[in-house]
Amino acid sequence: MALSLLPLLIILPFISILPMLALGKEGVRRVQKITAAAVLLLSVLLILFQGTETFAGVSISYISFLGVNFGFQSSSISAILVLMSSIVFFAASLVFQNFIKDNERIYGILFALVQGSSIALFLSSNLLVLYLFWEVAEFAMFFIILMYGSTNRRYAAIKFIIYSIVSSMLLFLGFIVIYLGVTPHTFNISAIINSSATMPLPMQLYALVLLFFAFAIKTPIFPLHNWLPDAHTEAPATGSMVLAGVLLKFGGYGFILMLLMIPLALKYSVLLAALFALSSIYSALVALRQSNIKRAIAYTSITEMGIVAFGIISGSAQGLNGALYAMLAHGIAVSLLFLIAGTVAETYGTLDMKLLRGIIRGFKPLAWLFIFGTFAAIGIPLTSGFIGDLLIFIGSYSVFGVAGLVPLAGILIIGGMLFWITENVFLSGKESVPVQAVPHEVYYAGIFLAASTVLLGLLPFLIL
Repeated sequence: MALSLLPLLIILPFISILPMLALGKEGVRRVQKITAAAVLLLSVLLILFQGTETFAGVSISYISFLGVNFGFQSSSISAILVLMSSIVFFAASLVFQNFIKDNERIYGILFALVQGSSIALFLSSNLLVLYLFWEVAEFAMFFIILMYGSTNRRYAAIKFIIYSIVSSMLLFLGFIVIYLGVTPHTFNISAIINSSATMPLPMQLYALVLLFFAFAIKTPIFPLHNWLPDAHTEAPATGSMVLAGVLLKFGGYGFILMLLMIPLALKYSVLLAALFALSSIYSALVALRQSNIKRAIAYTSITEMGIVAFGIISGSAQGLNGALYAMLAHGIAVSLLFLIAGTVAETYGTLDMKLLRGIIRGFKPLAWLFIFGTFAAIGIPLTSGFIGDLLIFIGSYSVFGVAGLVPLAGILIIGGMLFWITENVFLSGKESVPVQAVPHEVYYAGIFLAASTVLLGLLPFLIL
């Protein structure tokens, strides 16, 4: 059953582009919502059937003399990331019309390209196929920022694409080194993992350096994070939801593959863990200095992804499971926060925290959703973030001892900052005057995201 789901999951977003070419803006919105809902349903079915079919794949010959197949397979890792992507894309599709006012057809096509490429990337069984969809998603997001962002969108989009190109070049070179290093030569991910011990140590080191920097840019990890705050600040709300909720997980997924494909990575686990811990704490401290809500939330994403990478590099079963669940939890929670931040910008005409006071008096549901998003982002019990962080720190403690708890400082700092934002922007001071009403679709999407994080927090056994 899982086998038959894969082609549908991957093809549906790309097929949805065809009716968009002929329909008006209302039709484009409808197609986007229907497609996102169908993909979400299929991703839930994939999770359900994953327990009985650990691996299921489909393969079509692509470059036969290099042994490259246009192949896809489902594993417990990829199925969870596909579910996360589907939740975020469905929520973003519900509020499409609230943030995109012009060129809806082009946006719908770009949105479908990012959606289809993200799912295909997580399901790819071949490194070159993974690289192909990595590139498509990056360039589609570049145009979303460039065409639909705010005042400084061109600067943010150019910075985004420059960092992305560098990351992609390093990624491609790293994959070539792995291909040349393993025996027999192959780009198949499962085969590489099984034969990784045959790779000479110098080749492992070259591949490790190249892939580390490629994934550190994408995750992102300090000091290679500079593109992210600008991209989030200028992107439309739906773009920020997808960028933080899905595209940052390309880096996290990449670190998991790096650990599985390159045994030498564990030799440097202490050094890499120190870099990830530093990144999470540094970005949390920088977040305290931000006056723009979206920019502050962007830095919390760097903190959380640093913690995710910390759990991965521990190499323990708990750390890896926790990192995977934390990516799922973060994708949902940060999407909720960016949804509310974008709605605040549309409703009040600003994201400057100095100009916003007492929002809860005018729009209580909006404020309560942000408060809940704050709880979810820092991993309050009964939310999915709690499960992920708990497993990460148990796994990290088992490997690094007390030092494995250091990144907790990052969570404490961003928790304090988010509660400060909640107190100053939403709960206290003179009431800010809205310039327009909040559309009902925002509440629907917000409730859906909130319900998802609670469900996954209460019933983690459905995933783990």
